Amino acid sequence: MDLKKYLPAFVLGFLALSFQIVLIREFSVHFYGNEITIGILLSFWLLWTGLGSLAAARIKFSLTKFVRLYFLVIIIFPICLIGLRLSRFALKTLPGEITGLTSILLFSMGFSFFICFPLGILFVFNTYYLKGNLSRVYMIESLGSAIAGSTVYFILIPLFSNWQVSILVAGLSALIIFLIFRQKRNPLLLVFSLILFSLFWALDFPTQKKFWSPFNLIASKDTPYGKLQVLKDREQISLYNNCFLIYSNPDKASSEESVHFALLQNPEAKNVLLIGGGAGGSLKEILKYPNSSIDYVELDPGIIRFSKKFLPAEESRIFQNPRINTYFKDGRLFLNNTQKNYDAIILNLPDPVTAQINRFYTEEFFLTVKAKLSTKGIFSFRTSSAENYISPELQNYLSSLYRTLKNTFHFVEIVPGAANIFLASSQPITLEYKEISQEIEKLELNNVYINPQLLFSRLSPLRKDSLKQKILEGEGEINHDLKPVSYFFNSVLWSTQFKGLETSLLAFLSQSGKFWLLDLPLILFLLFLTTAGVKRSRISFYLIPLFVMGLSSITIEIILILAFQTFHGYIYLGLALLFSFFMLGLCLGAFSGTRRNNPRLSDLLFIQFVFMIFIFLLLIALQQQIPLFLFFVFLLLFGAACGHLFVISNRLFLQKSSNYGLGYGLDLLGSFLGALAVSSVLIPLVGLQMLTKYLFLINSFTLLFLAWGTLKPIGSR
Repeated sequence: MDLKKYLPAFVLGFLALSFQIVLIREFSVHFYGNEITIGILLSFWLLWTGLGSLAAARIKFSLTKFVRLYFLVIIIFPICLIGLRLSRFALKTLPGEITGLTSILLFSMGFSFFICFPLGILFVFNTYYLKGNLSRVYMIESLGSAIAGSTVYFILIPLFSNWQVSILVAGLSALIIFLIFRQKRNPLLLVFSLILFSLFWALDFPTQKKFWSPFNLIASKDTPYGKLQVLKDREQISLYNNCFLIYSNPDKASSEESVHFALLQNPEAKNVLLIGGGAGGSLKEILKYPNSSIDYVELDPGIIRFSKKFLPAEESRIFQNPRINTYFKDGRLFLNNTQKNYDAIILNLPDPVTAQINRFYTEEFFLTVKAKLSTKGIFSFRTSSAENYISPELQNYLSSLYRTLKNTFHFVEIVPGAANIFLASSQPITLEYKEISQEIEKLELNNVYINPQLLFSRLSPLRKDSLKQKILEGEGEINHDLKPVSYFFNSVLWSTQFKGLETSLLAFLSQSGKFWLLDLPLILFLLFLTTAGVKRSRISFYLIPLFVMGLSSITIEIILILAFQTFHGYIYLGLALLFSFFMLGLCLGAFSGTRRNNPRLSDLLFIQFVFMIFIFLLLIALQQQIPLFLFFVFLLLFGAACGHLFVISNRLFLQKSSNYGLGYGLDLLGSFLGALAVSSVLIPLVGLQMLTKYLFLINSFTLLFLAWGTLKPIGSR
């Protein structure tokens, strides 16, 4: 077998997934990188790739166009990254200022069009290049994507920045394409590409400084968990991760209030667990309590490395204190596995702006916290709020957090302020001004903000009672691992900062019931299947399963990734393997599909039945703890079923048509709808289990539709 003729398809798969990973990581830096943003970007990526494959039927294939299109994609990608980094100037926003949903939609649509539309055309051109062997192209492309996922996550991202990864992938791909097509070699094109890549490599840090101007960016580092950037303004050091402020030093107000309200409930606390935020000054505040021994858990080691390097010497020496034990691990995973009980657990993470962080604000996590606390143990976390006016959106957000906490702990109190401090315990909690002040004086705490003079107003009974009453009147639901509703309430709160589409849209969705979100789309889909079945078009029976497969596959991938994080912590390399196993499954399934002689509609019926079995097993598994290895086995086997169905459907369809891009396009259009709706709206509002049930119904109706097609002769259209 001439392996060289399959290299273009392999390069296409490797390029597509590598660029997708880099674009998502860079997009998250500049456009409020939560699941809603990522879902929008991913959905437009799939949409334009699908539309590109559909449009390819109108483009006459030639080898010259084929080669030039590869170079076009390779050159356009770094240019798009430059445009992305400088996008704030077009939006007229300040560095680190979050943008609205309208801007996210427009930029997602624009950047993905320039990259993905030609990628979709290239899939069809690869099929022409291999003389119509679409099944082989799909199989080889999937293999390229599987290898790209492992290579980028395990090797390139830990060693290089996002920009450098894109250049390494683009440069290698350009060289391979140049060497393959000897008769179409264009040395000037290759030289131009390499010069552009070298310039792009050199512009990484200068463009970051331009983005942050007029602020002074002094260092930047891409880590597996995000982009860390250090700003300096005179004596103040600020550390950002994906443009979100992690801490500023000095910032006594934040560090003091994150610690003292909790520890003043139990000043004799010996074992203290701090999850996140220690480098900003919280560790120093905990050390004011002489009996405390601290377990400090931080996910990203880069935060500590940067802190040691750029903080003042006195602050950086904190990490060498023998009373502090530092662990680089997911905080929830650490708490699940530790055998220790703690007198105080302080959660010092950002608000639940993403589903990943939301895992630390769910009833299931709070139950774990309660189990790890001593008899007099205290748990606290800090969340954004408002000094005076509590808007309806903020009310529902705070209400969700309070109800979730109250559902776990008998005693819950809230400290009012620009940031609310939630305190929870199995023992009574006091926020009486006199008692708190006496403890501060007794311990001789030299605090700047948490002191008797400033607490008199903050802990006034009127403020405390007014805040709690407002929260109790809110309509916030209890936040669960498999129904992360607080994260969506936070997104609704975020949207109120803008006067555009996002405010009304997210508010409407948050108030929509199950009928509008799930029942109505299911009814419309059933009507569509009925209409297609009545028309008895053979092509419909071949292509509709592809659309349903695209919708189902992206939905199940998202469900499994969120469940993986929930049950086994945010294991970065594990998530990379999940992607690779699914893509490998696609490759193996496509290979088995090419070996099937004389495929029939009954083959699709059988594979659709296998889909239903997979979804049913997933529904059962979500009701209990899923073992680690089953995630990889499930995605491998499910990917194999998807790959097999794709090949069989297209082989049947291509017996009637020579449109190589139609089946691939429908698959991606189904994935587009899934990515847009599932991660952004359906999971936080209806939950993983309910969503899986409706996915089972969609596939059940598709199975009945295929069975209908096998019962009677169908038309030839």
